[in-house]
Amino acid sequence: MDSWEAGLGRIIVLRGDRGEDLLETIETAARANRVANSVIISAIGTLENCRMHRVTSRGLPPEEEYVDIDGPLEINSVSGIIANARLHAHISVSNGKGTYGGHLEPGSRILYLAEIVVAEITGVSFNRVRDVTTGLSLLRAV
Repeated sequence: MDSWEAGLGRIIVLRGDRGEDLLETIETAARANRVANSVIISAIGTLENCRMHRVTSRGLPPEEEYVDIDGPLEINSVSGIIANARLHAHISVSNGKGTYGGHLEPGSRILYLAEIVVAEITGVSFNRVRDVTTGLSLLRAV
């Protein structure tokens, strides 16, 4: 376990438009606003389709599967951290058949719009570093 004290800086509100990639839109807006480290505090909207991956095992290294869900889909939530301008986010979406969740991947296209609020993290900078014991890419203060 590790922890760091940080502060909150600017609040960035962004809108993604029809046909845009959700993950790319969030990362692009963060870069455009010079926000290298931040946290997603709200995200709503609709998706044409959603590409995610999820863990399917308990061992190391984790086994994963990639899932493509065809829409239309409602975005129930997106939560995640942007560390060193790279987003690691999880998403929950739903349609008339069920609710699905996992790690947001490129290829999730916005249907009508997406409204996202990002809060800048101040006082510390983050990166993801591969842990030699687990092989996982872990959040670290740098």
